This record gives sequence, C-alpha cells and structure tokens, in this order.
Amino acid sequence: MKELERIKKQILRQLIKKPSTFWELINYQDSHIAAFLQAIKELLNQNLIIYEKPFFRITNKVNTFPYKDPGCLICSPFSKDSYWQDILNKFLKIIKDRPLPTSDFDQGFIRPEDTIKRTAFIYERGDLEDSEIFILGDDDLISLSMALTGLPKRIVVVEIDERINKFIKEKSQEIGYKNIEIYNYNVINDLPEELRRKFDVFVTDPVETQKGLKLFINRCISALKGEGSVGYMGFTHREASLKKWHDFEEFLIKSGFVITDILRDFTIYPEEDNQWEDFYRTYRIMKEFDLELPNVDWYKSCFMRFEVVQGPNILEIPLPQNLEELYFDDEAWATPVPSFLEKKE
Repeated sequence: MKELERIKKQILRQLIKKPSTFWELINYQDSHIAAFLQAIKELLNQNLIIYEKPFFRITNKVNTFPYKDPGCLICSPFSKDSYWQDILNKFLKIIKDRPLPTSDFDQGFIRPEDTIKRTAFIYERGDLEDSEIFILGDDDLISLSMALTGLPKRIVVVEIDERINKFIKEKSQEIGYKNIEIYNYNVINDLPEELRRKFDVFVTDPVETQKGLKLFINRCISALKGEGSVGYMGFTHREASLKKWHDFEEFLIKSGFVITDILRDFTIYPEEDNQWEDFYRTYRIMKEFDLELPNVDWYKSCFMRFEVVQGPNILEIPLPQNLEELYFDDEAWATPVPSFLEKKE
C-alpha cells in the first residue's frame, strides 16, 4: 500500500462524517505536510472531494468507511465511538473457548481488549481498510478481531499450532468473514512462494532470541509487496535488552524500513487467563532466585510500526537449526521449556 493511498483513505473517512478545513484534516493523518497536500490535490483531481473555502467536502463518488474514533488507546480506549466497544464485545464472545497456551511453541496471549487496541491502532494508521494482511503466528487471535470489522480485503494466517488454525477457521466462518486463509507453517521453513510479495501489512509477535527475532521478521518482510508496505510487531523489554533492541533496529534500517511508532507496554499478558502456572517451573528466572508465582500481570509488550521506504531488502541471516535454538538464547529468562526438550533432559 503506497503512502499516498493511505493518507487519502484517512482524509476520506473523516470527510464522510463532516466537512473539514485543511487544518482539521491534517490532524487525522500522519504524514509530512507535502505528502498530505499532494493527497488533497489528487483527491480533488479525482473528483472525490471538492473545496468550498474553508471546507473540503466529499462528492457522491465516495464510497468509504466513515471514521470510527477509538479514543485515546493509552488512557481511555473505545470511549469515543461505540463501534469499537461493540467489536470488543463480539470478540469476547467468540474467543471464550480459545486454545490455551502450550509450552511447545512458547505461547501466551495478550488481553482481549489489547488485541482490539492493536486492531484499532492499525485502523488509525490507515492500514486496515482494503488491505491484504499477513499474520505470522496468531495465538492473540488478531485475525478474528480484524475479521469482525470486515475491513481488510484479505487476511492470511500462517501458524504452527494446528489447534489455533482450526479455531480461527471455525470462528471466521461463524463471523461470516470469507476472505481469510490459514496455513500450517513452521517459521524455520521457507515461506511458500504463493505468499511472497503479496501483502500490504504484516503483524507478528516474534520470539525474541537473536536468531528467532530476525527470522520471524525476515519471513514477514518477504511477504510484503514493496515500498509503502508496513509491519507491526510486539516487542518486550522483559527478554530483550537494549543491546538487542539496538541490533534489531539496525536490522530494520538495513532491510529498508523506518520505525514510525513505538507504543511502550501497550499490551499485557494476563496471568489468570493464560493459565500458565506450570510454565514457571521451567523458567530460568525461577531457577536463579527463589520466587513465588506472580501476584500481578507483569509481562508486557510494546507495539511497533515500521514502514518500507526502500526495497524491502531480504537480508542474509544466521538461521536457527532447530526449535531449541529458535526459542532460547542468553536473554530467554521467562521462556518455558517445551515438553520435547524436557524429555531430553
């Protein structure tokens, strides 16, 4: 998705609600003034909007989704428009019987309201409507939250856990969203050819080992169409040091991206809902220090957005040889030991 098309979408969905001045509209997009002005000119030339000083108005040629304000996603999410609260209520209903995390795949899901917050943020940035979206790993079930909006053109989920794949398939049919495809996929393997360079947006929560982190993102990058495409990912400070962040940011720049947003501790992993008490038995942190089980939800994730400004470039990276090397490095202090590795011990 090109930058100008995204900006034009942001402008139109605001104007469909009410006529607005140049200065009002600029608050509903997130690009440079020059690019914003170019988008305005293109919309005028396409006869999608008209300018009756001081207001811009839509014409009868516009058929787009009106702007649904999610409110402040940090302080008071879903307070401005009931649309997002309705999506959350529907999401809570359909995920009641979701699969619980398994240590075999280093799983854990964020709070349902945070999944909707992520979806709303992607929408805010103009990356949801009419987009082809690639999701690598989906125990958070963001594919279903997106499907509930009906806005993406296409959603493809690639996931190693067949329980999750079956669940998403069944629930997407229940929702009535037909433009979803699901692949059983192990990230260590090459991405299928039919999924390469086909998508506007990717979303992933990668493992945070040195090799695993870059492998996840490299696979996602190979799915993107090109300049103007965007990536979203969760990234923590719990198992990723600043040195690892620095190394990863260098990797993104060399891959042709610019980081546009980092929302610190935007999402929380709920201890009670994940029911992963037994995981703690194998955590390195519990072996290093005599601790009780947590009394608060302590594991949090930042949410990052980055956009292709050149390329993107698929870099040569060292690959993990197996799942053990994928999941563990010297910073994996709160990663559960998979059952197949426990048996080896």
